[in-house]
This record gives sequence, C-alpha cells and structure tokens, in this order.
Amino acid sequence: MDSSMYLYDVPPVLMEKFCKIIDSGDDSLGWRGLAARIVPSWTEVRRAERLEAIGKSPTRELIWSWAQQNKTVGDLVKVLEDMGHYRALQLFIPQGKHSTLSTQHLAIRQTEHFQCPATLMVDNVGRNHRLVITYSDVIEGTRHFHQDMKISVGSFSAVYRVIKGNETFAVKLFKQVQKASWRKLWDLFRREMEVHHLYQHPNILELLGCYSDGDRYWLVYPYLPNGSLFHRLHDQNVVPPLSWLERLDIIKGTAKAVHHLHMAQPCTVVCGNITSSNILLDERLQPKLSDFGTARLRPHSVSQSCTVTLDTTFGTLGYLPEEYIRDGKLSVSLDVFSLGVVIMEMITGRKAREETPKHTLLRNVLRGEVEDTGSVDSCLQYLDPRAGLCPHSMSFTLLRLALDCTSTRPRNRPTMENVLQVLSQLLPLPCPPEDQPHTLTDEAPAPPASPAQTGQGPSSNPSPSVPVEDDELHSYPVENPQPAPAQGGPCECSQSEVTYLGSGERMDLYGSWPVQCSCSAEVNGLGCEDCRANGFTPCPSDLPQVDNPAKQRMMNKIDLYNRGLLRTEELLSVSMTTQE
Repeated sequence: MDSSMYLYDVPPVLMEKFCKIIDSGDDSLGWRGLAARIVPSWTEVRRAERLEAIGKSPTRELIWSWAQQNKTVGDLVKVLEDMGHYRALQLFIPQGKHSTLSTQHLAIRQTEHFQCPATLMVDNVGRNHRLVITYSDVIEGTRHFHQDMKISVGSFSAVYRVIKGNETFAVKLFKQVQKASWRKLWDLFRREMEVHHLYQHPNILELLGCYSDGDRYWLVYPYLPNGSLFHRLHDQNVVPPLSWLERLDIIKGTAKAVHHLHMAQPCTVVCGNITSSNILLDERLQPKLSDFGTARLRPHSVSQSCTVTLDTTFGTLGYLPEEYIRDGKLSVSLDVFSLGVVIMEMITGRKAREETPKHTLLRNVLRGEVEDTGSVDSCLQYLDPRAGLCPHSMSFTLLRLALDCTSTRPRNRPTMENVLQVLSQLLPLPCPPEDQPHTLTDEAPAPPASPAQTGQGPSSNPSPSVPVEDDELHSYPVENPQPAPAQGGPCECSQSEVTYLGSGERMDLYGSWPVQCSCSAEVNGLGCEDCRANGFTPCPSDLPQVDNPAKQRMMNKIDLYNRGLLRTEELLSVSMTTQE
C-alpha cells in the first residue's frame, strides 16, 4: 500500500480489521498505546474511554479524528513501528514488499493485467445467465480502443462500446491527461471499483470487470441503450419525451440509491458527483447511478456536519453548493443538494446550468421566483410541457422538495431518509392528459361547434364533459333559454357543485377535483395517506352519518306544524329555544 495514501482513502474493510486488532490489544499494544502517540490531550483519551464503555470502537474514533489532519499511511506505519505492533503492520506492509511510492508504481507498471474477483461478476437483472467478459474480449471488441468505438468522453475517462456475441458492454477507460498523474488515475479507478464492489444496489450500475494494462485502467459495465438522463431530457431528437410517471420513477430510484450509500455499512459513501449525466437508464427506464471516482467513505459515528476537504473541484458547477465550490468541503449534504438540482432539472426540462444568456443556474431561477412572489406556486409556470399535465399536489411537492434540498445552508437540507418519506407519499399520474378537466383559467381554443351545439339542430343537449350545476339553474328565471355550450373554454360554476363527467370509454382516475378515494386500505373512512397526499377525498356516501338530536326534534315539530297539530307560537318558541 502506498505510504502517501491518506488514511480516509484506506479501504473500509482493511481499516475495520485494523480497528479490531488494536481494540483487542492490551495496554501498549491496544488503543491506549495508540492514543498516547497520536492524541494531543488526555481529554480525547477520556472521551475514548466513554465510547468503549458504551460498546463503540475507540480505535475507530481515534483514527478518524487523526485522519482529519491529512495523515497518511506512512504516518500510521511509523506509529505502529514505534509501538512494536507487527501484526497490525502486516496489514499495510505485506511481507517481502515495501510501501514506497516508486516500488508500488513499478509493480503496477510491470503487471500485464488483472481481473476483478469472482464476486464482482454479478448477474445481470432479468437474465438467467451470468455476463462474463475477459481481457482479450475488451481489447478485440474495442479494436485496441479505437476512436470509432468511443461512446462518450469525460474529464478523466472515455467510454467505449464492446460487442461480444449477442451482448453489448461499455468499457470505461481512465485516460492519461496532461495534468493528471498515474497516481490520480489509480485513485479514481480504485475508488469506483471499491464502491461498486462493496455497495451493490438495484439502482446502482453493475460492475462486470476491472482490468489494468501498464498505466491504463478500465472498468466494464453492461451497456444501457437508453443512455443518460441528461440525454433523454435535453436531446430534442429523443421521441417520446419522458412522461411524469417515468420521471417520478427515476427520481424515486435515484433517491433510493443515494440513501443506500449514505446508510451503508461499515462506512457512509459520499458520492460528490450526482448529475443527470451520471444517471443512466436501462431498457425499462430504471435509473442506474454511476461514476464514483470522486466518492469518499467515512464512519457513521462522525456527525453530519463533519466534512472532508479536497484539493480539486470535480463535477459540474450547476450541481454543486457554495460550501463545496468555495471551501472544497465534501459531506452528505452535498449529495442531497445535487439530487435537488436533478429534481429541478426533471421538473422543468431545463439544464442545471444554461450557457446563455449569462450562465444562468436553474436553482437560482426557481429560488429567485419564490423570493419575489413568496409562493412556490409561482414556479409552476416552469413545468416541462413536454411531459403532459401533472396534478398540482405532485408538482407542488416535488418543487418544494427540490427547493429544500438546494437550501444555501447545509443544516437546512433534509436527510435522504426524509427525502424518501416525501417521495413515498407521491402516486404516479395514471389519468390520460386528454381526460383532464379544464380549469377556469384554461384558454384552450374551443372545437368547431356542431349544429346541435349551436341550437340549429334538433337536439341541443349540453356536452357530457361540461360541469353541471343544478341549484343556480333552477333558482332564477331565464328568458329564452339557450342551449349550454360545449366544453372548450372556461366555464363559471360553483366549485362545490362541479362534477366531471368523462367519456364512457375512459375512467377519471384522480386527475380532476373533487375525486374519490378508491383505496381499499381505509381507516375510519379517511382513506390511505398516499391518496390524501395526492388530493383524494373519501366518498361522501361512505362517510359516517352523525345524527343531531336537536335537529331531529326540530324536524318533527315542523312536520306537526304542517299537519295543523301545532300552533305558530309553539313552533317559534321551540325554534328560539333551539337557537339559544
């Protein structure tokens, strides 16, 4: 292992073994002997004693605090040599090898190639056989990484297509650029391989193989023909565009992947590079989070406000918060911020950072609109019209969530667990757009009127899609009544009396107001939480009827009065008593 590697870059499995060895030692070979050499004051030692009393690893806490000072493996090796703890030294300096940078570099360059362990050869979802690709398959399939086989190019890597029989693969080659040393490429390669190996999830891209050839490193993934989310959102040639149902599924799947990384054991994974370009879509448009070269691992015991400082800014500017751009600080709140920008991107169909006219950031546009008007509803004008119509409750909730995730203060941003709770209350939109009812502000042009609709034909019945109101129609006399116009423009009506009557071939699911809850999981007639969150209201006939004894007595008195069995004075006295 390279002596210049920072301690927070050491694989978590190796660090966990080291902590168990030190925790099991006594006195000078245990955590107290380690603390005597790396802890500046006995206050930290007493704190470690309290952690040991409640069952936590004192070594893990001591090492992580020490790692925040940018300590390296070489510094730890010197401490272990001073302790005389040769068993722990074997974890970082194998027998017969040295940890100097030049020796390891030479060893890597002399390696012909290597392949991932068998555990990395994961099964492809939905297939009954295992995808396997060898070193020679990659070389032959890419024609030695010819330009014609290149799919895309990134800052430190390029992606190539490989076809083997009936299967297609994608190979990510970490390329040597002018300012990037071999050490930088090796770190990117190692981190991405480590995250894929330790933290597998249905919404994280599968890793099928990893290889090295001299100073070239590459990873092999399954090829996803639908490309990236960025491509599906912003390529005008993509037909059809993503619907609201598909967008909601993508948001939920991506949030599940990020939540899995934040809650993973033994260490939290901070992605640091969540963008629409790094969210790939499979054949069922399910999201697959990718590109973990900039990811960082840290123990769960560290508070959420603790960060790791980097010396290089990665990612796209439009997805990064100010604390990262200004100070280079990486924390779990960064991933929440980036996910919020992705949600904004999917809601509006606009890029996170537009080059014209003034390099506008999407989050600044929406946040400025809220600050000017004081209402999130003002942002509804930015909804992507290509996705069709969306229920107000769904669009409002997604906008509110995106604004919370992109808060300028990291402490005000929700955790990924809270994000999933909000998303779990959202239902998809099954109502066809053409069955959506018109609102009072709808200015859609009316269709050509038929003779029956203009009153010139034998029949002048109103269209079945027109809101109907009965009380006002019979309360006022109308001279020369005209037939009701067909639906095509705004109609004035009482909201409480509106009934949407769709065509007989379609069902009005829940795109109109008011709607009825059809959920079977009703409790006390209130319906489920998901239905209430999306605007469902329970059926009035299913609501419990409450009998009013005073009202019933009054109705009985009125009935007696109408039959002449009760005088007016007695009726009025009863009414006044009831009102009092």
